[in-house]
Amino acid sequence: MQKRAPIVRFSEFLGMGYFGDERQHVIAPIFDSRHNAEKGWARVMEGMAAFHAVFVEHAAKYEFIAYPLEMGEDRINYVLYRSFSSLSSVKKFKETYGGQTYIKFGWHDLTRPNKFDVMASYAPVDGVEFMKIEEVKPGSLADRASKNEL
Repeated sequence: MQKRAPIVRFSEFLGMGYFGDERQHVIAPIFDSRHNAEKGWARVMEGMAAFHAVFVEHAAKYEFIAYPLEMGEDRINYVLYRSFSSLSSVKKFKETYGGQTYIKFGWHDLTRPNKFDVMASYAPVDGVEFMKIEEVKPGSLADRASKNEL
């Protein structure tokens, strides 16, 4: 029997921010405070190098799933997961997507015009997939994260 790496679905962030240009894009899980963003980042990034990101589109919502490319048997491996009830932000991101992508944790900041700020630390994303729910294979990591069966 093959031993599986311990995986935990991490969904403590409130929302998502997307920004970038033709060369690079940032996917930013947004927390309620900088302290919570830093605390979450420390947990998720422990021993981490890079992620793969998947956006799963349903009829009236989307799910964001990002999982580490390398999972260690000796540590907890966090999968970033969140379900959102609006498709507008992910559709806009999909239309402008291209180039290298990074994940940065951010926090809600009422003193800034765009309402959030991000940490300097980042993790590269090897690739981004946009899928319809019908395309998610049963038993895949995206399927298991969606059902909280990790």
